[in-house]
Amino acid sequence: MRNKLLPVLFIGLWLRIYKPLQLYMYSHDQDLAGWIIKDVLVNRHLRLIGQETSSQGVFVGPLFYYLQIPFYLLTKMDPAGTILLVTLLGIFTIFSFYFCFSKMFTKRAGLMAAFIYSVSLYFVFTDREVVPTMPVHLWTVWFLFATWMVLKGKSRAYILLGFLAGILWNFHLALAIVVPLVLVAQILSKTKINFKHMSLGIIIFVVAMSPFIVFEVRHSFRQTKAIFYSLAFSKDYIPGTGRGLAKLDRVFQLVHKNASAIFWGEFKPIPYSYTFYLLVISFTLLVVKKIIPRDLGLILALWFAVYIVFFTVNKINLSEYYLNGMNVVWITTLSVGFDFLFKKNVYLKRPAIFLLIIFTVVSFYGLFTKAINRSGYIERKAIVKYIKEDAEEKGYPCVSVSYITSPGNELGYRYLFWREGMHVNQSSSMSPVYTIVFPHSKVDRINKSFGALGLVLPDYERYNKKEVDIS
Repeated sequence: MRNKLLPVLFIGLWLRIYKPLQLYMYSHDQDLAGWIIKDVLVNRHLRLIGQETSSQGVFVGPLFYYLQIPFYLLTKMDPAGTILLVTLLGIFTIFSFYFCFSKMFTKRAGLMAAFIYSVSLYFVFTDREVVPTMPVHLWTVWFLFATWMVLKGKSRAYILLGFLAGILWNFHLALAIVVPLVLVAQILSKTKINFKHMSLGIIIFVVAMSPFIVFEVRHSFRQTKAIFYSLAFSKDYIPGTGRGLAKLDRVFQLVHKNASAIFWGEFKPIPYSYTFYLLVISFTLLVVKKIIPRDLGLILALWFAVYIVFFTVNKINLSEYYLNGMNVVWITTLSVGFDFLFKKNVYLKRPAIFLLIIFTVVSFYGLFTKAINRSGYIERKAIVKYIKEDAEEKGYPCVSVSYITSPGNELGYRYLFWREGMHVNQSSSMSPVYTIVFPHSKVDRINKSFGALGLVLPDYERYNKKEVDIS
């Protein structure tokens, strides 16, 4: 089976580095990451937190930003270097699914899990996103594995669980909702707790959480209060979004969509709900037939349930990636299900092979036909470079930049201007104004085009050197 893993890893690598710069989605989050890393390396300001989440007053941890630092240094502060980081993390995630599922089930189930994660276009593009939530699948597979170890009475798992619980806030705080499942696993194991291993796990947890603890102590427990108010009140509720049964319906819509996307990518050959119900039926049959052990089946069912309940009750406006933590349930269902079909006679093996072929073809076709958003890294870097060259040619010591864009698309340029060593003022200053346009249809004319981005040059005759120098 290990020999078969190498082609799976190679396929996963190729899918994650195909057209690396063209498909590199560089926008506000990546620009902000660059600014944080610049703050650490240039300003010598060690960070205890990362960027603010969609819940006001709550921040992600700094770990993912520190992981990017070696790759920024390797590429001379070019943010494109982080493509190497997420690629390595993606390959390690593929290997992790193989390793963990081989221990929990069979070598073939491990290979199936690795193949599904390697090829699925949903996971491919999740792994290509340079954002703190990118390692969520890596975290969940190891957390499931450690929970399974507790279920089997292997108390050393508490050392791994302490580390995983301590770093979860660096990726997504919602991962905390599955932590209580460890207690369920401990009860189901019918074994005594090894307090030595548990104590080591608690120590590791405190060390891993120390940036959060230090930040909270220094800032009057700001995040703790924000988390409490977010859970207890409607602090993050956005008017017009669903509540009650409407919110439950919204949650299930996204659950259906994510479950379908794992197999079909962006295609919709059948309604999203059909794929979801087929997975649920398959999971139920695997548990009833004890192909998935019933104790583990209960853990996985509760894993699914806590996500549904939490996001239905919570007032936060839900997005698809919030639910990525439950995808390990679907990967378990698919990998164990395919393993079961391959164990049986040839009449079951053939449809399994056919389904895997369809899955692979759909994924590759989806990648090759993926529309390239020509307003990302390549275009932004080019437009910033052109503004610098034009300003230097005209003798401007500084410029100002205005934006005519759809909401949010005016963000994501600050780090690139800094990297070019430019002095950029507000457009209200006396500096020559360069206007970035997206999409082109926002204005009657543009002077330069950079993919989907447009540039309107300054009215040079309006500016004189003395006023520019003052500005």
